Amino acid sequence: MLSKRLSTNISTFSKVITENCIYVDKTEQIYHLFKEKSQYYFLSRPRRFGKSLLISTLEELFKGNKELFKGLWIYSSNFEWQEHPIIHLDFLNIPHSDPDMLKQALVRALVKIAADYGFPKIEQASPEEALKCLAEKLATKNSIVLLIDEYDKPILDHLHNIEIAEKQRTVLKGFYEAVKSLDRYWHAVFITGVSRFSKTSIFSGFNNLNDISEKTVSVNLLGYTHAEIEHYFSEYIDLFAQEKKLTSQFLFDEMKTWYDGYRFCGDLSKEPVFNPFSVLYYLQDQKRANYWFNSGTPSFLVELLKQNPYELSDINNIFVTPADLGTVDINNINRIVLFYQTGYLTIKDFLVQGSSELFMLGYPNQEVALSVTAHLTSILANIDKAKVDSTIFFIKKALIDNDITLFCKSLKTLWANIPYSMHIAREAYYHSLLQNMCNLLGIDVQSEVLTSNGRLDLVIATKNRIFIFELKFKEAANIALQQIFDKRYYEKYLLKGKPITLVGLSFDFKDKKLDLEWESQEYKG
Repeated sequence: MLSKRLSTNISTFSKVITENCIYVDKTEQIYHLFKEKSQYYFLSRPRRFGKSLLISTLEELFKGNKELFKGLWIYSSNFEWQEHPIIHLDFLNIPHSDPDMLKQALVRALVKIAADYGFPKIEQASPEEALKCLAEKLATKNSIVLLIDEYDKPILDHLHNIEIAEKQRTVLKGFYEAVKSLDRYWHAVFITGVSRFSKTSIFSGFNNLNDISEKTVSVNLLGYTHAEIEHYFSEYIDLFAQEKKLTSQFLFDEMKTWYDGYRFCGDLSKEPVFNPFSVLYYLQDQKRANYWFNSGTPSFLVELLKQNPYELSDINNIFVTPADLGTVDINNINRIVLFYQTGYLTIKDFLVQGSSELFMLGYPNQEVALSVTAHLTSILANIDKAKVDSTIFFIKKALIDNDITLFCKSLKTLWANIPYSMHIAREAYYHSLLQNMCNLLGIDVQSEVLTSNGRLDLVIATKNRIFIFELKFKEAANIALQQIFDKRYYEKYLLKGKPITLVGLSFDFKDKKLDLEWESQEYKG
């Protein structure tokens, strides 16, 4: 019998402990974080990454509930177990359909906290006045800890309507200005969110805001390391391996491929972390699935994808400056940066050339890569994702069987519904479509491969064969095929010991419909 439960749907620290769930002990990191003696902290992390559990843990720590932490690192430390009044605001649970509703809901949340502490009457004219009244009353007990979870949700949920998003920002900016004006009452203020909007737009008064999002002190504050999974979840891994007749090493390798890879600072010596949400469900369900992505892709990201899917069709391994990653501006949204902050891209490499620095961003793992690519393909091809999945099955089968006719007919089926308005008369557009589709195959795909004689468009390597593709727009397929021979693109792969199929593809858009022709030939040497 398993000694502890998995906390797949619990984000309240006291429930995790009292209901005998596994808690991955992060209290040593929390202790050292607050030893910095900052008053204002800010942490940005993707959704479902443990922010709410962290906030709940801080709440119990600063309430002085020491016995809840028995057996954890901080229990035996010299942490000051003082009881502080807590103001805990969770914007996941504060209605924010429009600015007026947001203000009213904020006031109601503050009034409830006041009532819970035995203060039934506080000022309710505005969120700022309600906060001031509440803080003045609570501070008679001790200095206050203010915990704010998902601070940016009222803005993010309205990014498709900039006018409302700006009004929401104005409401929040006024509220945080009130927080700063009450500085004398706070023991600590800890704010979490998904995005990092510029300080001037929301936190203009917080000159001493300690943004720990990319600091080494917080690299594994949320998410799981390999060692933590091995230590805390060994029983579940052993059970999984036993019931499915697999090895523990296989399961670790699968988790690493599908759920690891998140890096939140440019120090590449720091170990990336696993997505905790997906790991917990993987161990509970004993199967691989896109748990995190399927738990609810934010609506604002879906809308951003729809606005210009072509631009985002090849966002893996893209370069940005460190300054680019810093903040998001509501009026000029950098979608690549937003994809990074929301967890769909992560830091893969850090390049330095003199005084210039660049981050290379890419998909953190297979779950995100396949999920985003399938979503983009669905949008680009203007078809339901279920049809994408079924068509990909036949495309993969065609490659395994070396059936180029089936491969190309499946492509035509997949892309038949692309609306004329989305068509871009460029070879690069079709290259992006093909690359995006190939990323879903789960096999080795390389794009824009440099050879001694030029750059070939696409290479797909299956277990038993190599396919070399050359693409043309409004040129005959045999011209594309002949280029592969003329440039001797196949030479790079002759020592692989696999048969090589050469394929020329020709794209066109005739009578407002995609037209695809092909010529293929097996390399005979």
